Amino acid sequence: MIWDLFVLISYFILVFYFGFHFAKNNQKEEDFYLAKKEIHWGFLLLSLVATETSSLTFLSIPSLSFKGDYRFLEIAFGYVIGRTIVALYLLPSYFSGNTISVYEYVGNRFGKSPQKTISFVFTISRLLGDGIRLYISSLPIAFLLERMGLEFSPEVLGMIALTTLSIVTIIYSVVGGFRAIVFTDVLQWFIYVFGGIFALGLLIYKLDIPFTTGFAELKTLGKINLFVFDYLPEGDNSYFILFALIGGAFISIGSHGTDLMLVQRVIATKNLVSGQKILIGSGIVVFFQFVLFLFIGSLLYLFYEGQTMAPDKVFSQFIVNEVPSPLLGILVAAILASAMSTLSSTINSLSLTWARDWEMDKWFSPKALSLFFGFTLFVSSLIPYFLIQTWEKGLLEMGLTIFSYTLGPSIAVFFLARGKADLPVSGSVFSTFFLASIFTTVAFGLGFKLSFTLLIPIGFGTLVFLVQISRVFLKKN
Repeated sequence: MIWDLFVLISYFILVFYFGFHFAKNNQKEEDFYLAKKEIHWGFLLLSLVATETSSLTFLSIPSLSFKGDYRFLEIAFGYVIGRTIVALYLLPSYFSGNTISVYEYVGNRFGKSPQKTISFVFTISRLLGDGIRLYISSLPIAFLLERMGLEFSPEVLGMIALTTLSIVTIIYSVVGGFRAIVFTDVLQWFIYVFGGIFALGLLIYKLDIPFTTGFAELKTLGKINLFVFDYLPEGDNSYFILFALIGGAFISIGSHGTDLMLVQRVIATKNLVSGQKILIGSGIVVFFQFVLFLFIGSLLYLFYEGQTMAPDKVFSQFIVNEVPSPLLGILVAAILASAMSTLSSTINSLSLTWARDWEMDKWFSPKALSLFFGFTLFVSSLIPYFLIQTWEKGLLEMGLTIFSYTLGPSIAVFFLARGKADLPVSGSVFSTFFLASIFTTVAFGLGFKLSFTLLIPIGFGTLVFLVQISRVFLKKN
C-alpha cells in the first residue's frame, strides 16, 4: 500500500511540474487559452482524445459490456461520421476569422444575445455533466482509502477523494494554462491506455482459460452482440441501429462542433487541414479505446460470473481488490489521468467563454476565472451523491443524457450560422427560441422516456422549425 501511495504522489508531482514549467508562457490571454497556436496537431489530437475520455469512459464503458454487450460501438461508428461532417462543413468557418471562443462566431453572425445564451447553456451543461465525471473518478480513490483502514463512511471518503483530486487539478490548470493542460493530457493519455491494457492482461491471466473457450461462452450468453436491428415499440431503443448511428453522429457534431471545450483543441492548431486531421483522427482513436474497455467489461463478467455486482462500480472494485501493489497505484493514477484531463480542460474552457463571450476579462484575469470555475466544478461534483440512488440508468447514460438535452439546439445554432440566410427575428427572440428548444427536448425526453440518442435530433429539429415557421409567418405579414 505504501508503494501505491508513492506512485500516486509521484504522479501528482509530475503533473505539478508540467503546470509550473509552462507557467512562464502565459503572458497574454491568447497564450493562456490557445498557446499561440504553436502546438503540433498530433499533440492536440491526443489531448482531444484524453479530454473526451473521462473517468466515465475508463470506469463506465466496461460496465456496458459487463451488463450487456458491444452495442455501444454503434454509437462510436456514429461518432466518426459526425466528426467528419464537422471537419468538412463547420470547421472551415471557425478558421475564417480570428476568434478565440467558438461562440464569438455565433456573435459575429447573430449578435451578442445568442452568443451569451449559448455560452451560458454550455456552462451549465458542463458543470452538471463534468460534475458526474469528477464524482465517478473519486470512487476508486475512496476504495483505496478504505482499503488503507480509514474508518470513515463511504460518503466521507468520497469527499476526501473529491477534494484531493480537485485541488491538484485546479492548481496545474490555473498555473500552467492551455499549454500545460495539453501536454499533461498527452501524458495522461499514455497512462490510462497503459492502465487499460494492463487491466486487460491481468484479467486474462486471472481467468486462466483459453481465448476460444471464453469467446464461445460470451457468444452463447449473447455478450458480444454488436448491431441491434430489432425495434421495440414499447422498449428502450437507444441502440436500435438507425437511432444509434444518427444519435452518435449528432452527439459528435454537437460535442466536437459546438462544445467549446473540445473545439478549443481543434482551433488551437495552425490551419484548417491540421484541424481536420485532429477531428477525424480522434474519432478513430476513440473507437479503438471503446473496443479495449468493452473487452475489459466482457472479461469482468466472466471473472465475477454468479456474483451480484453493481455494474458502474465493478471495474473500480476489481482494480482495488485484485491488482497488487504497486501496480494498483499505476491503475489508480490511470483513472486520475482520465478524470483530470477532462476536468482541467473544463476549467480552462469555462474561463475562456466567460472571459471572451461575457467580456469578464475586463475585470478578471484568466487565472482568477479558472480558479473560480475550478471551485464551482467541485461543488457540482457533490450533486450525484443526492441523485445516484434514484437514477435508473448507468452513469455514462446519465452524463450523455444531460448533454443531449442541449446539444441539438446548439448544433442548429451553428448550422444556421453557417448558412447564408439571416435570421428572420432579432437576436433576443432567437435566444428565446434556443432556450425553448432545450425545454421542449427535456419535456419530450422525460414525458415520453425517449432514449438519449433521439434527444439531439429532436432539439435540432425544434429550433430549425421555430426559425423557419417565423420566417414564413413574418413574410405573410
